[in-house]
Amino acid sequence: MARPQKEKNEKRSIKFTFRMNENEFQALAKLCSYANLSGAEVLRETVFKNRLLQPKIPVLDIQAYGELKRIGNNINQIAKHLNSGATNQIDFKIINELSVKLDTIIKTILK
Repeated sequence: MARPQKEKNEKRSIKFTFRMNENEFQALAKLCSYANLSGAEVLRETVFKNRLLQPKIPVLDIQAYGELKRIGNNINQIAKHLNSGATNQIDFKIINELSVKLDTIIKTILK
């Protein structure tokens, strides 16, 4: 079964070309990646529909989220180990490394 044809007034048959400088192009590319839309769709949304674009992907990127999960898991394992009373030794080096990583991620997220 073929795709239904659009009405004549719904077809996009007119092509409009314009020029922009490097800064404008970078701003458009940023909006495109933010909304996960093509340049034409971004321009149609903002010009004809007067809509502010909503992000289609989470602001927190996947790598930072994964790293936060790993750090949280490590902290939970350390806390469980310490609370079990099975050991009196605390590996301060690991705790300090986790603390530094966590601080770096938090600073990156809050920028």
